[in-house]
Amino acid sequence: MKSESQIRCALREWVVQASGEVAAEDVDDETPIIERRILRSAQVMDLILYLEELRGGAIDVEQLAAGAFRSIDAIYERFFERFFAEGSDAQ
Repeated sequence: MKSESQIRCALREWVVQASGEVAAEDVDDETPIIERRILRSAQVMDLILYLEELRGGAIDVEQLAAGAFRSIDAIYERFFERFFAEGSDAQ
């Protein structure tokens, strides 16, 4: 299992690579990645697939809430913090 810092680093790297338009130093854990159009909405499905890979578990897309992809902080809180804390498939 990866640590919190490893997961956050992997997420930032993925966002920078997927964007292709932003430098790594311009993305931190609070950067609003959708609002600033670092990622386009069309890339969210690829992000979900990547999150499932990192997490080692499926994500129920019907349970997604607004703001789930706002920033690395939001993504970690929504898809990793609760998931690992509960040791289950918490969505």
